Amino acid sequence: MISKNTDVHAMIVEQIKDVETCLINFENFMRAEANTATVPETLRTLFTGVFQAEATADKSLRAMIDSLSKGSYLPSTREDLINIATSCDKVANKCEHIGKVIVMQKIRLPEAFADDIVEILTITHKQFEVLEQSISMLFSKLNAFMKDHSILDEIRVLESKVDNIEDKLTEDIFNLDIELAAKMQLSHLIELICDISDVIEDIADKIQIMLITRKA
Repeated sequence: MISKNTDVHAMIVEQIKDVETCLINFENFMRAEANTATVPETLRTLFTGVFQAEATADKSLRAMIDSLSKGSYLPSTREDLINIATSCDKVANKCEHIGKVIVMQKIRLPEAFADDIVEILTITHKQFEVLEQSISMLFSKLNAFMKDHSILDEIRVLESKVDNIEDKLTEDIFNLDIELAAKMQLSHLIELICDISDVIEDIADKIQIMLITRKA
């Protein structure tokens, strides 16, 4: 195990759960965004949920970092855990940013894109669940995790699926009969949504580097 300090472990779990809550609120927001029957007031209300969840995740992160600073961790362990936690917080930050872009720019996705958007969200959430399992293993099964970290490969496989959907949607966008500026706006939005999957993959890479370094 990384440490016997269960308080820090509990705080990290809480912070990850708060990030997941933000991700879930973002999923609900995006499902409504992809439904052309959703009125702007509803989107704003749902975005408020994303905004508040992101703020809660920030507070959890600060509390966790403060707790780490008072613990008996080795400097390298403290740095690794803070790096992972702050990287996870980027997921919540991305969700808030995308929601803000949609609300402020009054972007509405074509109804034909709804199924693909929902699939991206579903895959991304699955990635985050696997990431949660991986982070938990840092505390409960570190020695076994250092020997076998193949669970991280699942995150990469899922990220590749998101990439494939992103490529399809981008092609679909530029086949639409709309102004080029509108195509660029939609293309950028899809890229932002898929960036969440990339962030999760990056965290998996950080964890693997941490495990390899410790093993050496």
